Amino acid sequence: MADGFLSPDGVFYSKEETYHAETARRILNAGKDVLEPIQELLRQGYIAFIEFRNPLAKESLQPDLDYVLCSHGHTLTPEQEEWLEHNQDMISRRQQYYINKDDSYTFKGLLLSDVVMYERCGQCPEQAERLKWCNAERTEQPELCGTCPYLEIPE
Repeated sequence: MADGFLSPDGVFYSKEETYHAETARRILNAGKDVLEPIQELLRQGYIAFIEFRNPLAKESLQPDLDYVLCSHGHTLTPEQEEWLEHNQDMISRRQQYYINKDDSYTFKGLLLSDVVMYERCGQCPEQAERLKWCNAERTEQPELCGTCPYLEIPE
């Protein structure tokens, strides 16, 4: 799964260290003198893919907490967009959800998969409860109501 940093030129650097800050320092080729290495990478146009897992584990321990982070106002480079489109299988479903729900900033217009917010149609009477699940505040996944024209319900 995607756990690391995507550079503006489309190169993905996997987190091999225990902490994301250590990986960021490796990419920056910097020591402890850089106090906020992750933020420095974001300022340089990198995208951070955060996956919650044990340092030695291969799979996420808390997939509902995975997320994607980039600098406010960042515009995807063509190389980043190409990497995202060709490496969907590396991006966790929760990370895809964050990318898909962004309709005003970095990922505007980019839809990676069918992972979308339940209330996309804006007419869901259970929107508040569905949002709780989307935001990992509820453990049981709500049933699909079948009224949203944007969601295809498998038969």
